[in-house]
Amino acid sequence: MARDISELIKELLLKHDCVIIPGFGAFIGNYFPARTDRKEGLFEPPSRKITFNRHLTGNDGLLIGHVSAVTGTGYGEARDIVNNWSGELRCKIMTGNPVMIDHLGTFSLNYDRAIVFEPDLTVNYLLSSYGLSAYHRNPVSGFDVRKMAIEKRYAPAVSQPSMRSLLTRAAVIIPVLVALALVPFNDRIFRSNIEESNLNPLARAELEFNREQIDADRSAAAAEVNITGDTGTAENTVNEMKASLGLTVRDSGPVASSAGAETRPTREATTVPVKPAATVEASETKAVPDTAVNRPPVKRTTAVVVEEYRFMVIIGSFRGEDNALTMVEKLRRQGYDPEVAGGPDGFLRVSAQAFPTLDDAKVTLEKLRKEYPGAWVYKARQ
Repeated sequence: MARDISELIKELLLKHDCVIIPGFGAFIGNYFPARTDRKEGLFEPPSRKITFNRHLTGNDGLLIGHVSAVTGTGYGEARDIVNNWSGELRCKIMTGNPVMIDHLGTFSLNYDRAIVFEPDLTVNYLLSSYGLSAYHRNPVSGFDVRKMAIEKRYAPAVSQPSMRSLLTRAAVIIPVLVALALVPFNDRIFRSNIEESNLNPLARAELEFNREQIDADRSAAAAEVNITGDTGTAENTVNEMKASLGLTVRDSGPVASSAGAETRPTREATTVPVKPAATVEASETKAVPDTAVNRPPVKRTTAVVVEEYRFMVIIGSFRGEDNALTMVEKLRRQGYDPEVAGGPDGFLRVSAQAFPTLDDAKVTLEKLRKEYPGAWVYKARQ
């Protein structure tokens, strides 16, 4: 009995469109696209159907080479295997009985004693359609697209608001608008802050340091130094002048009063740090009674410290001195008047330029922020 090579033929049909059996015929795979049958509701994927051509009997070496590779035999021995199988298949067909090959088709004889082949249509030899099978779906009944297109659709008319609803809306909106108009306009919303958040990791430390320094400056500016003395004698007048200039006034010994008794000054003037730029404001105080004679009310002299500031446009803070000097040289080449100031934690602040007013500093700040987004304004004493 000849060796069955039908499985090898089916393997070749999955990869090739034509497999020739020498001296017997050829199996040919024909491509069929996907199709639908609207009446039956059938949907079929793309497929490859097998047909048989008994006139193609020439040996192309495809089947014999595959048999040789699978069985591990030589070419001549593989050719004998193919010839024995095809000869035995021909003998079975010529007996007049149909011969079926699984998943391939059925061979039989027609009235003219010619070999005919009926393929198995349930098998799809197209690898790209693997896993896809035909299925039925009942068609949708009672749905006519033309009727839907011709049918008139009546959209409801847009209702217009009544006068009563308009008056109700106006009664709610008008008081709100009047209230908004009467609220005082707060222009602080549109003021730009001197210090803005940025990506500088030292920005928070700089901000806290500036706030503490500004608070200290405000408290120093609001402090009042009271210098009190007796205006009845020339010595007290001199002591007042010394105290106003920040000098230490010591007790010079007993002072003779108009009654001849020895008395000492009622208080000693202490050292008062007052800067030369200070302005003096006079305010009325309580009179100091004399031990012997009632004197007229004494005027108390009040010194108010007024500090002058300047506004520095800070480009950045640096830990190293070399980096700070490099930035100074760069700013000087750009036409600015840079300088270096001390900051918290030993950092060095590099200022592009200092200005007497905040408005002038803001103008330069806007120009520098195009190149240095982290620039800010620092308020410093002169």
